Amino acid sequence: MGEGKRPLVTVTIPMYNNARFIEETIASVLNQSFTDFELLIYDDNSTDGSFELAASFADSRIRLIRNSENLGPEGNWNKAISSVRGRFVKLVCGDDILYPTCLEKQVARFLDPRSSGVSLVSSQRTIIDSQGKALIKKVNFLDEGRKGAEEVVRKMVRMGTNIIGEPVCGLFPAEVMGRTRGYSAVVPYTIDLDFWLQLLAHGDLYVIDEPLCAFRISDVSWSSRIGEQRYDQFLEFMELAAADASHGVTDLDLFIGKINCAVQSMTSLMGFKLFAGSPSEKRPLSAMFQ
Repeated sequence: MGEGKRPLVTVTIPMYNNARFIEETIASVLNQSFTDFELLIYDDNSTDGSFELAASFADSRIRLIRNSENLGPEGNWNKAISSVRGRFVKLVCGDDILYPTCLEKQVARFLDPRSSGVSLVSSQRTIIDSQGKALIKKVNFLDEGRKGAEEVVRKMVRMGTNIIGEPVCGLFPAEVMGRTRGYSAVVPYTIDLDFWLQLLAHGDLYVIDEPLCAFRISDVSWSSRIGEQRYDQFLEFMELAAADASHGVTDLDLFIGKINCAVQSMTSLMGFKLFAGSPSEKRPLSAMFQ
């Protein structure tokens, strides 16, 4: 890609101490069938050799930036989307995986004339463990097609979980991103879902009913670290979403959602304890989630 040519897509990876997985993550981006992209990697002053591993890749599409000090999750995620050149943007955490046709299929959906007014394209995902083994081959809470914000938010509240997917699942227009306030960790567990809802204030969601990426459960992931705080934080987020009248959330939606949130939280906690990895390698919450 020539220096002056604007790529169609920016893939950006905010990373912090992801040495165990970052090479696999970067390789999954570089091996995409769709090639018109730039890859921005923002290292938040890692101490485990992550930066050196990322620097070992020789590809003209990569731009590697190292923060002079640790910004924390919210700061580094927002920095990661601050200087994109692509028309469309995808943020990938430093331990997740893109399947080879992910960008191709998501970009094609945006370029379809029928997708005018869509502000987020999301796909289903596979859940993998720290060794890359598939634990759940396909997670899908929404079927194929276009969805309005009210439909998505009401179902999210009723189900008590993130039905859109983690950051790796989404692709969004840079132009719409500019009309949001960016990533907010006011409710840390839902930093990604909060951003999705900001995007959906400006357009619809389109769901591709195919797993085009993998979300990793590991002891170096935020979801693993948040542990038993999940219920309280997701409940807080549900109540904030319900307070926005434009979402059309009813008292019954919220009542059902509180029950389902408790079940989802218990299931999630058990899953992370079983599959996230060795407890001896765990680190404090303050050092995680990038």
